Amino acid sequence: GSLQQAIPPATGTLLAQQPMDASKPEVELSTPWGACVLAGLGLGYAAAAAGAYGRQGSSRMVRAAEGKPAVAAARTPVAYPIFTFRWLAIHALTIPTVFFLGAISSMQFI
Repeated sequence: GSLQQAIPPATGTLLAQQPMDASKPEVELSTPWGACVLAGLGLGYAAAAAGAYGRQGSSRMVRAAEGKPAVAAARTPVAYPIFTFRWLAIHALTIPTVFFLGAISSMQFI
């Protein structure tokens, strides 16, 4: 037996060459959702940074204790930042740890 297969005769037209039809809609490229989320985060951060920069001269928050008047409260409240590097480091370790511990413990019931 021969291993060669019969090749059909050429018909003179190529299947890849088809006329372009103007009525066909163009394929619309979609943006990945991750890019949209990152763009939104960037815009939000830029707006917050611009607002904070604009408030530098006339701060609405107390950043440090003022000088002690004759009669004062026991403690003057100070506005501390919530999201610090320590907060980010702790949550970057804690959240995945709790997730994986939950996943591992749930596998015991499969």
